[in-house]
This record gives sequence, C-alpha cells and structure tokens, in this order.
Amino acid sequence: MHRWLLLAYPRDYRRARGAEILDTVRDVGSAHRRARVAANLVRHGLRARLGRPASRSVVAWAAVFAVVCGLFAASFGTWLAWLGSRPLDHRDLAAVVGQLYPDRQAGHLDQDDPPAVFLIYGQPLDADLLPELLLGDGGEYAPAELTASFDQTPAAGLTELRQRLDAAGWEQSEPVHSHAYDCIPGHPRCDPATIPSDITVYAARGDHILAVELGAEGSTSLTLSRATPGAAYPAGLLGLALGTLGGWVLFGWASRRTAGRHTLVQGPAKVLYGVAMLFWTAPILSSAPLMLAHHLSEPHPRWHVPWEWLGQPTLSLPFLLGAVLLLLVLGVAALPHRRPAARPLAGTSGSQPAV
Repeated sequence: MHRWLLLAYPRDYRRARGAEILDTVRDVGSAHRRARVAANLVRHGLRARLGRPASRSVVAWAAVFAVVCGLFAASFGTWLAWLGSRPLDHRDLAAVVGQLYPDRQAGHLDQDDPPAVFLIYGQPLDADLLPELLLGDGGEYAPAELTASFDQTPAAGLTELRQRLDAAGWEQSEPVHSHAYDCIPGHPRCDPATIPSDITVYAARGDHILAVELGAEGSTSLTLSRATPGAAYPAGLLGLALGTLGGWVLFGWASRRTAGRHTLVQGPAKVLYGVAMLFWTAPILSSAPLMLAHHLSEPHPRWHVPWEWLGQPTLSLPFLLGAVLLLLVLGVAALPHRRPAARPLAGTSGSQPAV
C-alpha cells in the first residue's frame, strides 16, 4: 500500500528518494500505526509537490486554488447530473391543475414540453444566446419550468388549496407572505400593516417541485419544476474531490517549474496568478453570503443549483478572464529553462585526469 501512496510525491522526487522512503517506512512501520504512517506520507508528499521548501505562503495559495477548483468541478459534475434528469412533461402539469382545481378552467396552461433541462429566456443555450450569458444576463439561465394560471382565486383559496395538496400527497411548507408592493418607509401614507400580501405555497412530491402563488389582486399561478436529481449529490462530491486534488497537483507543477527562475519569469507568473484568483474568488465571496441569507429567509423545497452560489453564470465573464490568465501562467511555467549543473565536491577536479 505504501508504494501506491508514494504517488503523492512528484515523479522526480519518487525516483530519487522513493526507495529510501520505503525503507524508512518498513523500519518504523511496526512501531507506529499504519494509518498515521500513511497520513504522514500523503501529507509530506502533497507538500513536496509544491516545491519551495522555504516558503510558507505557497501552501496557502495552493489551498485557495485547490478549493476553488474543487468548487467549480463540483458544480460541473452537478450540472452533468442535471442534464441526465427526467425532462418535464406538460401532462404532469395538467394533472396537477386538475387535482387542485377540478372545477375551474385555467386561463393559461403550458401545452408543450420544455426544449431543454436549462433555459435562458425560454430557449436552450446556443451560440446566439452565449453573449447574453457572458455579458451579465447569466442569471436568466435556470432550470426549465411549466406554468399555469387562473384569473381569479376562490374565496377559500388558501385553505382549500392546502387541503387538496395534502389529499394529493404533496409535502408542503408553511405559506410565505410577501407584500404585493413596497412603499417609502416613514412616509405618512406608508402603513405596512395595510399593504395586501401575495401568498406562495411550496410543495414537493417525487421529483416534482410545485409553487402556487395566490396574488393579492385575486389571480392564481402555478409553477411546476424538477427536483434536484439524486445523481447530483454523488456527482458533486466526486467533482469536488477530483477538482481539489487536480488543482493541488496543477498548482504544484507550476510552482516547481517557476521556482528558482529569473525574476522576469517569476514576477509575471505571480501577478497573473494573483489577478486570476481575484477574478475567481470575488464572485464566490460576494454571492455565497447573499445566497445563504436568501435561503434562510424563506423555505426552499429545492436549493439553488451549486454554481449560483459561486456567482455563475451571472459573473461568468470574470471566470473566463481568470481562466485565460491561468492558462498564461501555465504557459510561462512550461517555458524551457536550463537547470544549473551539479557542482563538483570539494577536493575534486572537474576535469578528467591526464593519461
């Protein structure tokens, strides 16, 4: 097993010291727990991948890069799992409307299935809509939905709705009341107690999410969407693990390649990396707290997709700019350079003896 754990070390390090490390492990293995020895091997191996033994900050920078890579990879894995989920069927919406309001005719009822799992402005993402996604309208990229609406709500709308949801097997949350409109705080005519409220009821059944909104003006609307697919959770965890490990290995390769290089190489690489991390982490640090506050403020039968917590795709342009800068860093690290020749030991001559 320990031989496989040596993969945590860079290849050159394994070739030079692998046998010595294994001999040491065999000598101390009987006196220490195997788990502890294995953990130490992995820990020191991952640190050796970063090079720069005298640097302390390199570990922190590598950790930042690895975690961010892991988060983006987890989002990508979740997105792939979403693409494999069961598509929405407009007949399911018609059945739900018939269960909840059997004696009423819907003023609007979607009659077609959504063309894709995710839509932007009601259309699948394509080359024509890609500029919209990258230039600030990425928030419109969201899971597909089916909608229905009624012009009027029955007098006992909320009570009757909740009873029928229970009878149909829907697991519902407490109704959410929100003001139908806002007014200027402190204004003489602004009395929040007199503002009418819109009421929204969220419910879940199987792989369906239902939102029923009872408008203060008397209208009713229903929105049917897909619940988070079960495969999204293992896919996200796998992406997180692979992305974090891959980010650490990639950072270590670039770190070792630029260590000891000329200032004209190390300087641009550090600047490009710093700016790239700013482009990648700023959307995360600004979006994640807002998303958390949003989730805590009202019930969510389905949490927002992971990439929205990272500010994507709303802030996808900074992400792409950061990716370009990181590619430049890798290009700088890949530049060929001469390794210093080994110095002869004291007391020896670098020339061959005369014959």
